[in-house]
Amino acid sequence: MLNFQTAQVGSVRRPQTWNSKSARCGVISKAQIKLYTNPGSRGKITEWYLAELNVPHELVSVDMRRGEHKTPAFLAINPFGKVPAMMDGDLPLFESGAILLHLANKYGKLNDNELGTAAQWTLFANSTLSEAFFNDRQRPTQMPVMLRTLNELLTKTPYLTGEDFSVGDIAVGSYLLYLPLFFPDLDLTQYPAVWSYMQRISERPTCPAPYKEAMADALEAAAQRQDPAGGVMSKLFGRR
Repeated sequence: MLNFQTAQVGSVRRPQTWNSKSARCGVISKAQIKLYTNPGSRGKITEWYLAELNVPHELVSVDMRRGEHKTPAFLAINPFGKVPAMMDGDLPLFESGAILLHLANKYGKLNDNELGTAAQWTLFANSTLSEAFFNDRQRPTQMPVMLRTLNELLTKTPYLTGEDFSVGDIAVGSYLLYLPLFFPDLDLTQYPAVWSYMQRISERPTCPAPYKEAMADALEAAAQRQDPAGGVMSKLFGRR
């Protein structure tokens, strides 16, 4: 039998065991949205946006090591066996970008132009930016180009689309907040607007904990690079 760990978001509810039979029988609460995710996946991106929208949903943790992503029940949601995936009522969706845009369209109350801009930044994040950051061949030349350009844009407005935080910031900002996780020695302070932006979005209450923790570590590392002796002394004697 397929078992997932689920947690209802939007009400006080303890994590519980989910299985396909009990869900069909209605034993689990009837959440409109079920997001299938895993701590090591891009599911955190979609979790973040659901939290920002404050839409009631159920998080379903898929245990990849036990092969739950290859079971018939999960493959009926995503035939490629990847997370994140989502059920919104009877609609199955996979790919983090598609999920973000569906949520923006249905629950974000965006007009046509805003939806077009959301698509622009979401597709950019999942293709151009992702390749520049995580493709070994592209990273040496393309990562600096991406960061310089984003730095120029973010010197003009606090967020990518202007004064307000948007789904585009979740798409792009998540990849920026991945950088301290994957490249802890990367000095991002040379891009001051990007650096400030990363701090700003990581301070949002809905920002996933791994991003917050990575940013805290990056801030500490940056402080030690600027004042290495002070960093050692603060660890020895404490700094108030």
